[in-house]
Amino acid sequence: MPKILDTTLREGELYKRLRREIRIKVAELLASIGADRIELTIDYPPRTTREDVEAVIEAIRSYDVEIVLHGRAYRQDVEAAAKYDVEGVGVYLAPTELHRRFKLGGMSFEDAKRRLEEALELAVSYGFKYRRATIEDASRYYLGEDGGLEALAALVDDLGEAGATVVSVPDTCGMLTPPQAREFFEKLVALCKTPLSAHFHNDYGYASANTVEAALAGAEELHASVLGIGDRNGIADIYEVAAALIDVHGISLKIERGRLRELYETFSKLTGMRIPFRHPLSREAQSIRAGVHQSMALKAPEGYVPIGKLKHDFERLYFEATTYLSKKLIQKVLKDDVDEERLQEASSALARLAEQKGRELGPREIAEALRNMGLEVDGLALQRLLKPQKAYILLNLDPRFPVRERIPEILSWSEVDYVDEVYGDADLIIAARLEDDVIERVKKLFGDAILRIRTLIAD
Repeated sequence: MPKILDTTLREGELYKRLRREIRIKVAELLASIGADRIELTIDYPPRTTREDVEAVIEAIRSYDVEIVLHGRAYRQDVEAAAKYDVEGVGVYLAPTELHRRFKLGGMSFEDAKRRLEEALELAVSYGFKYRRATIEDASRYYLGEDGGLEALAALVDDLGEAGATVVSVPDTCGMLTPPQAREFFEKLVALCKTPLSAHFHNDYGYASANTVEAALAGAEELHASVLGIGDRNGIADIYEVAAALIDVHGISLKIERGRLRELYETFSKLTGMRIPFRHPLSREAQSIRAGVHQSMALKAPEGYVPIGKLKHDFERLYFEATTYLSKKLIQKVLKDDVDEERLQEASSALARLAEQKGRELGPREIAEALRNMGLEVDGLALQRLLKPQKAYILLNLDPRFPVRERIPEILSWSEVDYVDEVYGDADLIIAARLEDDVIERVKKLFGDAILRIRTLIAD
């Protein structure tokens, strides 16, 4: 069973630095859902401080998770890691000719190897149970670095002899395709006796797929982050790796499959990083648009959405009312059965209305149009099936009101996507889906402190 090393709070913070209180909450959530290892950067004042690192370690010390501190293959970095009560340390250095020439001041291969070995030997002396050596830019050996995979394999096992419990062979430049990633790991696993970890960058969009391929080829540790955040355009996405291995390949992992959506939605709210539309957990991934797809999905949703996602990620599917709206969906939101001819008329009328407005129709617009045609609408069915409209609730509040004390409660509401404190025409903006009377809940929460409230509906 491969181990998942989550590096959201190390690699991910190359993309965006998080406040200490948010880092703690993210770490606790990752630990609680079953990440095998959580990686943190050692303190590099003023970028990070001992207090920053220690606070996260203390928050997750009681969980069943290994904490790994990441640093350079320098004595001072290993010594810095040894100040903490953690299970592991990871050290890195790039031995490839390109990196040695332009990043390491012309260092020889032998010196680069020695630096890694000395750092590992020091890690052994400090008693770390987990010791990872990262051969930065390792995929270049597969692509023609002097000595090829045989030279890389020899280096891997030499580092194992020096004390590495696992060696990471990252695709630092994100150059490999999935077939190449599979072959890279298949050959390396066959050549090495030391366990290997996979760390892929996403320059061509293959990081998650490559990580899955590496797991299938025998990688024992998989590096990923929430939303795949990291340097440049990131690394493997923990959902795309874990869900695919569990759902598609039937591989058991320690991570709780059913809590991945919770992880992503909470992370998005805490950090303000939106889940992009093309991500498997986005609201768009939950929405069926084409009429023939809607007709099928009403009867057998697994015809368009994988069963694993229906089981673990989406409590229900949403249907969008566009020019492609299915007449079968219209029948579902009517109180009485009507004949095919009337359904077709209703479908055509709503399609024309959507075309005229240039966007999907909201539940109120659909209900009004159908009632104007003499059809009785089931309001609850309409709300349940249609994709909720997105709204921005703008609040002007009494300056004496403790706004920040209320924000965590608002963020806990499932229909709220994010909350921003702003300056100008409003004090607070709440982005939410118009369901479960969210506007009334906002009014009740803030009460007399509301000086002005406005609601903007997004197309």
